[in-house]
Amino acid sequence: MRSWILVPADNDKALASVANAGADVVVVDLVRGGHAEKQAKTRLQARDWLISHREQVVAARRFARWARIVPGDSPHWRDDLEAVMEAAPEGIVVGGCGTQDDIQQFAGLLYEIEQRCGVRSNSTRIIPQIGRSPRAALQVPKLLEDMHPRVSALAWDADGLAHSLSARRKRGPGGAWSDPLAYLRAQVLLVAQALGLEAIEAAYSGPREPEPMARAAEGARADGFTGMFATHPAHVAAINAAFAPTAEERGEAQLVISAFAVSPHADSLMHKGRRIGQPELRRARAVLGEV
Repeated sequence: MRSWILVPADNDKALASVANAGADVVVVDLVRGGHAEKQAKTRLQARDWLISHREQVVAARRFARWARIVPGDSPHWRDDLEAVMEAAPEGIVVGGCGTQDDIQQFAGLLYEIEQRCGVRSNSTRIIPQIGRSPRAALQVPKLLEDMHPRVSALAWDADGLAHSLSARRKRGPGGAWSDPLAYLRAQVLLVAQALGLEAIEAAYSGPREPEPMARAAEGARADGFTGMFATHPAHVAAINAAFAPTAEERGEAQLVISAFAVSPHADSLMHKGRRIGQPELRRARAVLGEV
């Protein structure tokens, strides 16, 4: 899952075209303001879009269907969640997460809604979008303690943290992330890797020229991220190119899989003089498209 495009649930034009953006994942974003009547309409639009794209006949390529919810941003966020769950999306990006308790509570609510909507129990995955506030950013290492099994990846909230800090910039000279954002980004990446989870880079929001966007995607891949959010279809191709496995990476992935062939469930084993385990095996399978 390299490219994750966020599409506003209340943007009819964007919803109509996003299926052909070429992204691996389309995330219908229900984070917005507006009066109750508008929110209700948007909620139904999101649900109907997710339902209509279960069967992807005319899409440029198959994609996973996700939704994004930020608990507490709207008094009706639970209604939003129930609406999208009627369409049985593959997963939910949960904004505003700061602690394990936030994740556990959301997962418990999701279980109840799955039951009501007739969705297979525990089938809906979760990606917490972490670090919306300075306090949340400082809590990231504690996520190592007991991660919920629904969580398949971690993401970080560059816009949320910058807003919380009243920061005047997100990137410094040369396009590098500012120090507070770089700290959060590194923590999320390290925790994700330590837990054997995917790590999703924040969306690029700099100049519209293709070169800076491509450099941002290539930098994220070089640092160890496994995918990246996009907010515009024009960014998807650069993300897909940056995160495509090289011939060397595919060869190494095959060697890792071969090393586990005799004992596929082994906790760890030696490979090329170092110890590898199930997280490395999962990543190798993902590189070869076997997950």
